[in-house]
Amino acid sequence: MPKDLKRWGGFLLFACVAWIAVSRACSQETYGPYHIAGYDYTDRNIASFWVNETWGGNSSAHYTGRGGGGETCCLEIPKRAKTLHIKVVLDLTQEQDEKNLPPETYETEIPVPELRNKHDGYIEFHFLPGKKIEAKWVEFLKTPNIPNATN
Repeated sequence: MPKDLKRWGGFLLFACVAWIAVSRACSQETYGPYHIAGYDYTDRNIASFWVNETWGGNSSAHYTGRGGGGETCCLEIPKRAKTLHIKVVLDLTQEQDEKNLPPETYETEIPVPELRNKHDGYIEFHFLPGKKIEAKWVEFLKTPNIPNATN
């Protein structure tokens, strides 16, 4: 009997640990999925950007049409998240290209915007001068008011 108890005890311990691990992994509830759009108010094109490791596309400087790079899908935001991690890769300047330099990148954390709909809509990312980024949830994309915009 003690041999069987040892064998079953080990199995039960393994089963309990596995159940806890799977429960924790599955309990990571999220909001979304949301479409992503980027609007670039700076003088440099954005070659690519990521939001929490979800690719957001690219965005042309001072371009109003759909952010200058369209939209991507699908961003999910953990319910307990307070911030979003943003990584931006800027387009090369002519000088950087001529010198064969790598593209300039920067990363930052920004607050999660108010999410009026927890399961649908768009999150607009507004890239402002000084590497400032603002995010806003919207039901539908609108044409932004970008100074000196081209179309």
